[in-house]
Amino acid sequence: MRIVTKYLEGAPLVTSYVLDVGGVRVVVDPGPASLHEPLDVDAVVCTHIHLDHCGSAGHIGKPTYVHERYVKHVVDPSKLYESSRSVLGVYAEKFGRPLPNEQAVGVADGARLFDAFDAFHTPGHAPHHVMYFYRDGKILFTGDGGGVYISELGVVIPTTPPPFRLDAYLQSLSRVMGLGAEAVCFPHYGCTRDVEVLRRHVEQVKSWVEALEGRLDLSVDEALRMLARADENVAKVLEVGGLYLEFYLRFTVLGFLEYLRGVKKPG
Repeated sequence: MRIVTKYLEGAPLVTSYVLDVGGVRVVVDPGPASLHEPLDVDAVVCTHIHLDHCGSAGHIGKPTYVHERYVKHVVDPSKLYESSRSVLGVYAEKFGRPLPNEQAVGVADGARLFDAFDAFHTPGHAPHHVMYFYRDGKILFTGDGGGVYISELGVVIPTTPPPFRLDAYLQSLSRVMGLGAEAVCFPHYGCTRDVEVLRRHVEQVKSWVEALEGRLDLSVDEALRMLARADENVAKVLEVGGLYLEFYLRFTVLGFLEYLRGVKKPG
């Protein structure tokens, strides 16, 4: 397996994985349009259609496998791009505009691709999220459904921008943790054989909910400072700052707060 990490303004943005499965060269999560580089592959597999993961698929020009209900947003990504701009602002522009992709292929829950990847619809981070289990290697490709793994900091944090669905997120993780994976590969960033990282992440998410649900009046910055006192992962990211903080952590806390405020609404 070839591992390719792509950088935005000097910081790692996404890690792509290129595998040869039965003579078919596949790239998992090729990255954004702005960081496109030619790849010698036969197919593209996207865990979800967010710009930082699947934005360059149209540039690659090969069959692209995505959640079956969201094929139209890959064939014509104009609405996806405008929606991303409304949530991510300048980051959507930095990721670039995807090209139309007529070769998009819908992936059903439970489908097996190339007699190698088992697909699991895993909403929560996004409704179009799919995790893939590579059976021969016993590798789980988590997409953004298992958090951000920053090995140089020894950190895992959620990545849950609005609209985030906490209940679906936890159900999705429960579904894949029993697959028998011996390695977990994150698009942010890299692989680990410490498969217990997903169980620790579940407990982390629950602890965030417990900390935040009684303080929904907090701003994002106030919530970050409070979480940093309870979670050393947050404290480390706050100390380092940069893309880890501005892109992942701020949008993540906003996603949590908006979800919990919606749950707490009267009626």
